[in-house]
Amino acid sequence: MRSRTQKIADMAIFIALGVVLNLCSFQSFGTYLGRISMVYLFCYLSGFILGPWQGFAVAFIADLIPAVFVPQGPYSVIISVSNATMALIAGCYGRYTNWKRIYKLLATACTTFVVCTLTLTVIGEVNSVLIIPVGEYQTVISVYNSLPYTLAKVVIGKGWGVKEPYFQVLIAKAIQQPLWIVLNSILVYAIYSRLQPVLRRGGYVAKEERKNAQGNYPSRYDGVVIAGMPAAGNAPSDFDGVVIGK
Repeated sequence: MRSRTQKIADMAIFIALGVVLNLCSFQSFGTYLGRISMVYLFCYLSGFILGPWQGFAVAFIADLIPAVFVPQGPYSVIISVSNATMALIAGCYGRYTNWKRIYKLLATACTTFVVCTLTLTVIGEVNSVLIIPVGEYQTVISVYNSLPYTLAKVVIGKGWGVKEPYFQVLIAKAIQQPLWIVLNSILVYAIYSRLQPVLRRGGYVAKEERKNAQGNYPSRYDGVVIAGMPAAGNAPSDFDGVVIGK
Protein backbone atom coordinates (compact mmCIF):
# COMPACT_ATOMS: atom_id res chain seq x y z
CA MET A 1 0.00 0.00 0.00
CA ARG A 2 1.42 3.34 -1.05
CA SER A 3 1.40 6.31 1.34
CA ARG A 4 -0.54 9.51 0.70
CA THR A 5 2.67 11.35 -0.15
CA GLN A 6 3.61 8.71 -2.70
CA LYS A 7 0.15 8.86 -4.25
CA ILE A 8 0.36 12.65 -4.59
CA ALA A 9 3.79 12.31 -6.21
CA ASP A 10 2.42 9.70 -8.61
CA MET A 11 -0.44 11.99 -9.58
CA ALA A 12 1.94 14.90 -10.19
CA ILE A 13 4.11 12.74 -12.46
CA PHE A 14 1.11 11.53 -14.45
CA ILE A 15 -0.31 15.04 -14.77
CA ALA A 16 3.01 16.28 -16.15
CA LEU A 17 3.11 13.35 -18.58
CA GLY A 18 -0.46 14.05 -19.70
CA VAL A 19 0.26 17.73 -20.30
CA VAL A 20 3.33 16.88 -22.39
CA LEU A 21 1.40 14.34 -24.49
CA ASN A 22 -1.38 16.86 -24.98
CA LEU A 23 1.00 19.59 -26.12
CA CYS A 24 2.90 17.20 -28.39
CA SER A 25 -0.20 16.17 -30.34
CA PHE A 26 -0.14 17.36 -33.94
CA GLN A 27 -2.07 17.18 -37.18
CA SER A 28 -1.35 13.99 -39.12
CA PHE A 29 -0.57 13.87 -42.82
CA GLY A 30 -3.67 11.85 -43.75
CA THR A 31 -7.08 13.42 -44.09
CA TYR A 32 -8.67 10.42 -42.36
CA LEU A 33 -6.65 10.43 -39.14
CA GLY A 34 -7.06 14.05 -38.12
CA ARG A 35 -4.89 14.88 -35.10
CA ILE A 36 -2.47 12.29 -33.73
CA SER A 37 -4.15 11.24 -30.50
CA MET A 38 -2.69 9.48 -27.48
CA VAL A 39 -5.54 10.40 -25.15
CA TYR A 40 -6.75 6.81 -24.81
CA LEU A 41 -3.24 5.59 -23.98
CA PHE A 42 -2.81 8.15 -21.23
CA CYS A 43 -6.30 7.79 -19.74
CA TYR A 44 -6.27 3.98 -19.75
CA LEU A 45 -2.84 3.76 -18.13
CA SER A 46 -3.79 6.39 -15.54
CA GLY A 47 -6.83 4.38 -14.54
CA PHE A 48 -5.13 0.98 -14.57
CA ILE A 49 -2.09 2.12 -12.59
CA LEU A 50 -3.45 4.79 -10.23
CA GLY A 51 -6.96 3.46 -9.77
CA PRO A 52 -10.36 4.93 -10.73
CA TRP A 53 -10.53 8.11 -8.67
CA GLN A 54 -6.88 9.14 -8.85
CA GLY A 55 -6.97 8.38 -12.55
CA PHE A 56 -10.11 10.51 -12.92
CA ALA A 57 -8.44 13.50 -11.23
CA VAL A 58 -5.20 13.11 -13.16
CA ALA A 59 -6.88 12.86 -16.57
CA PHE A 60 -9.12 15.85 -15.87
CA ILE A 61 -6.30 18.13 -14.71
CA ALA A 62 -3.91 16.99 -17.47
CA ASP A 63 -6.48 17.99 -20.11
CA LEU A 64 -7.54 21.20 -18.38
CA ILE A 65 -4.07 22.76 -17.90
CA PRO A 66 -3.01 22.96 -21.58
CA ALA A 67 -6.54 23.96 -22.63
CA VAL A 68 -6.41 26.96 -20.28
CA PHE A 69 -2.78 28.05 -20.66
CA VAL A 70 -1.82 26.81 -24.15
CA PRO A 71 -5.07 26.43 -26.12
CA GLN A 72 -4.71 24.67 -29.47
CA GLY A 73 -8.31 24.67 -30.66
CA PRO A 74 -11.93 24.65 -29.51
CA TYR A 75 -12.42 23.50 -25.92
CA SER A 76 -15.21 22.57 -23.55
CA VAL A 77 -14.88 21.38 -19.96
CA ILE A 78 -17.07 18.44 -20.97
CA ILE A 79 -14.11 17.13 -22.98
CA SER A 80 -11.98 17.12 -19.83
CA VAL A 81 -14.77 15.27 -18.03
CA SER A 82 -14.84 12.78 -20.90
CA ASN A 83 -11.10 12.08 -20.57
CA ALA A 84 -11.43 11.77 -16.81
CA THR A 85 -14.31 9.33 -17.23
CA MET A 86 -12.12 7.19 -19.49
CA ALA A 87 -9.59 6.85 -16.68
CA LEU A 88 -12.37 6.18 -14.18
CA ILE A 89 -13.78 3.35 -16.30
CA ALA A 90 -10.31 1.88 -16.87
CA GLY A 91 -9.62 2.02 -13.14
CA CYS A 92 -12.89 0.29 -12.27
CA TYR A 93 -12.28 -2.55 -14.69
CA GLY A 94 -8.66 -2.79 -13.60
CA ARG A 95 -9.31 -2.84 -9.85
CA TYR A 96 -12.71 -4.45 -9.42
CA THR A 97 -12.82 -7.31 -11.92
CA ASN A 98 -10.98 -10.62 -11.89
CA TRP A 99 -10.77 -10.89 -15.66
CA LYS A 100 -7.62 -11.43 -17.66
CA ARG A 101 -5.76 -8.28 -18.59
CA ILE A 102 -6.79 -8.43 -22.25
CA TYR A 103 -10.50 -8.68 -21.33
CA LYS A 104 -10.23 -5.72 -18.98
CA LEU A 105 -8.70 -3.68 -21.78
CA LEU A 106 -11.32 -4.76 -24.33
CA ALA A 107 -14.14 -3.91 -21.92
CA THR A 108 -12.54 -0.54 -21.20
CA ALA A 109 -12.14 0.26 -24.89
CA CYS A 110 -15.75 -0.66 -25.76
CA THR A 111 -17.26 1.15 -22.78
CA THR A 112 -15.26 4.34 -23.21
CA PHE A 113 -16.00 4.41 -26.93
CA VAL A 114 -19.74 4.57 -26.23
CA VAL A 115 -19.82 6.57 -22.99
CA CYS A 116 -16.95 8.98 -23.62
CA THR A 117 -16.12 9.23 -27.33
CA LEU A 118 -19.61 9.03 -28.81
CA THR A 119 -21.39 10.84 -25.99
CA LEU A 120 -19.40 13.18 -23.73
CA THR A 121 -16.70 14.13 -26.24
CA VAL A 122 -19.20 14.73 -29.03
CA ILE A 123 -21.32 16.96 -26.76
CA GLY A 124 -18.19 18.83 -25.67
CA GLU A 125 -16.93 19.38 -29.22
CA VAL A 126 -20.29 20.56 -30.53
CA ASN A 127 -20.68 22.89 -27.54
CA SER A 128 -17.18 24.31 -28.03
CA VAL A 129 -17.82 25.04 -31.72
CA LEU A 130 -21.11 26.77 -30.98
CA ILE A 131 -19.61 29.15 -28.41
CA ILE A 132 -16.24 29.91 -30.07
CA PRO A 133 -15.65 33.57 -31.04
CA VAL A 134 -16.42 34.49 -34.66
CA GLY A 135 -12.89 35.69 -35.30
CA GLU A 136 -11.50 32.23 -34.57
CA TYR A 137 -13.99 30.37 -36.74
CA GLN A 138 -11.47 29.62 -39.51
CA THR A 139 -9.32 27.73 -37.00
CA VAL A 140 -12.33 25.64 -36.07
CA ILE A 141 -13.07 24.90 -39.71
CA SER A 142 -9.51 23.62 -40.25
CA VAL A 143 -9.79 21.33 -37.23
CA TYR A 144 -13.02 19.81 -38.55
CA ASN A 145 -11.94 19.62 -42.19
CA SER A 146 -10.66 16.02 -42.10
CA LEU A 147 -12.32 13.24 -44.09
CA PRO A 148 -14.59 11.79 -41.37
CA TYR A 149 -16.19 15.17 -40.64
CA THR A 150 -16.55 15.99 -44.33
CA LEU A 151 -18.05 12.56 -45.00
CA ALA A 152 -20.48 12.93 -42.12
CA LYS A 153 -21.64 16.29 -43.45
CA VAL A 154 -22.17 14.84 -46.92
CA VAL A 155 -23.85 11.58 -45.86
CA ILE A 156 -26.20 12.69 -43.08
CA GLY A 157 -26.17 16.42 -43.75
CA LYS A 158 -26.87 16.61 -47.48
CA GLY A 159 -27.91 13.02 -48.13
CA TRP A 160 -30.23 12.49 -45.16
CA GLY A 161 -31.05 16.12 -44.46
CA VAL A 162 -29.84 15.93 -40.86
CA LYS A 163 -28.58 19.38 -39.92
CA GLU A 164 -28.13 18.79 -36.17
CA PRO A 165 -24.34 19.20 -35.55
CA TYR A 166 -24.36 16.59 -32.75
CA PHE A 167 -25.25 13.77 -35.13
CA GLN A 168 -22.75 14.94 -37.74
CA VAL A 169 -19.90 14.96 -35.23
CA LEU A 170 -21.10 11.63 -33.78
CA ILE A 171 -20.91 9.94 -37.19
CA ALA A 172 -17.48 11.48 -37.77
CA LYS A 173 -16.23 10.12 -34.44
CA ALA A 174 -17.69 6.70 -35.21
CA ILE A 175 -15.71 6.67 -38.47
CA GLN A 176 -12.44 8.06 -37.14
CA GLN A 177 -11.91 7.02 -33.54
CA PRO A 178 -12.01 3.18 -33.70
CA LEU A 179 -8.59 3.20 -35.39
CA TRP A 180 -7.12 5.36 -32.62
CA ILE A 181 -8.70 3.20 -29.92
CA VAL A 182 -7.21 0.04 -31.44
CA LEU A 183 -3.73 1.55 -31.83
CA ASN A 184 -3.77 3.08 -28.34
CA SER A 185 -5.09 -0.14 -26.79
CA ILE A 186 -2.27 -2.18 -28.34
CA LEU A 187 0.26 0.22 -26.84
CA VAL A 188 -1.51 0.14 -23.47
CA TYR A 189 -1.43 -3.66 -23.37
CA ALA A 190 2.26 -3.79 -24.28
CA ILE A 191 3.31 -1.09 -21.81
CA TYR A 192 1.07 -2.25 -18.94
CA SER A 193 2.18 -5.87 -19.31
CA ARG A 194 5.83 -4.82 -19.28
CA LEU A 195 5.30 -2.72 -16.15
CA GLN A 196 3.66 -5.48 -14.09
CA PRO A 197 6.82 -6.53 -12.14
CA VAL A 198 7.60 -2.90 -11.34
CA LEU A 199 4.01 -2.13 -10.33
CA ARG A 200 3.85 -5.14 -8.02
CA ARG A 201 7.09 -4.22 -6.27
CA GLY A 202 5.93 -0.60 -5.96
CA GLY A 203 2.58 -1.51 -4.44
CA TYR A 204 0.50 -0.13 -7.32
CA VAL A 205 -1.30 -3.35 -8.20
CA ALA A 206 -4.59 -4.00 -6.44
CA LYS A 207 -5.10 -7.21 -4.49
CA GLU A 208 -7.44 -8.48 -7.19
CA GLU A 209 -4.49 -8.42 -9.61
CA ARG A 210 -2.08 -10.12 -7.19
CA LYS A 211 -3.89 -13.42 -7.46
CA ASN A 212 -1.90 -16.29 -8.89
CA ALA A 213 -2.63 -17.88 -12.25
CA GLN A 214 -5.27 -20.19 -10.74
CA GLY A 215 -7.22 -17.28 -9.28
CA ASN A 216 -6.28 -18.08 -5.66
CA TYR A 217 -4.88 -15.70 -3.09
CA PRO A 218 -1.40 -16.54 -1.79
CA SER A 219 -1.57 -18.67 1.34
CA ARG A 220 0.63 -18.52 4.43
CA TYR A 221 1.06 -22.26 3.98
CA ASP A 222 2.50 -22.00 0.47
CA GLY A 223 5.77 -23.92 0.33
CA VAL A 224 5.20 -25.78 3.64
CA VAL A 225 6.25 -29.42 3.59
CA ILE A 226 3.72 -31.56 5.44
CA ALA A 227 5.89 -34.65 5.58
CA GLY A 228 9.62 -35.01 5.41
CA MET A 229 11.78 -37.99 4.56
CA PRO A 230 10.77 -41.17 6.47
CA ALA A 231 12.71 -41.81 9.64
CA ALA A 232 14.94 -44.85 9.81
CA GLY A 233 12.90 -48.00 10.26
CA ASN A 234 9.57 -46.39 9.21
CA ALA A 235 7.72 -47.43 6.10
CA PRO A 236 7.60 -44.76 3.35
CA SER A 237 4.35 -42.74 3.19
CA ASP A 238 2.42 -41.53 0.17
CA PHE A 239 2.63 -38.02 1.62
CA ASP A 240 6.39 -37.85 2.13
CA GLY A 241 7.79 -34.67 0.54
CA VAL A 242 4.36 -33.33 -0.51
CA VAL A 243 4.28 -29.53 -0.63
CA ILE A 244 1.18 -27.38 -0.12
CA GLY A 245 0.77 -24.57 -2.63
CA LYS A 246 3.80 -23.22 -4.43
